[in-house]
Amino acid sequence: MTNKTMRWLIGIVLVVTMLFAGIYGFIQYKVSTVQERVAEYMVKEQHVKKEDFKAKGFMANRSGDKNYMVEVKVKGDPNYYYYYRTNKNQVKLEFYLDKNNKQHFEK
Repeated sequence: MTNKTMRWLIGIVLVVTMLFAGIYGFIQYKVSTVQERVAEYMVKEQHVKKEDFKAKGFMANRSGDKNYMVEVKVKGDPNYYYYYRTNKNQVKLEFYLDKNNKQHFEK
């Protein structure tokens, strides 16, 4: 291979790498901000102490605001709660799983 071809290939690889890194970084940022907002909601609006729940953000493969969700497990509660943040920065409960893994959707 010539130097010109090698530089061209390295350039393509760098651009593709930067593109994937940017997409990954954006997704991590969105998940992180939703997780922080849900944790704030649990403490301020649901009055649950921070040490009494665990919140884990994830990408949910849903459309719109529900694409980035947070799973919340409250100490002493057998249910798992799934929240999302609206574009108006409100936290909404999408559904919860009971101890039998049955989904209960919010109306």
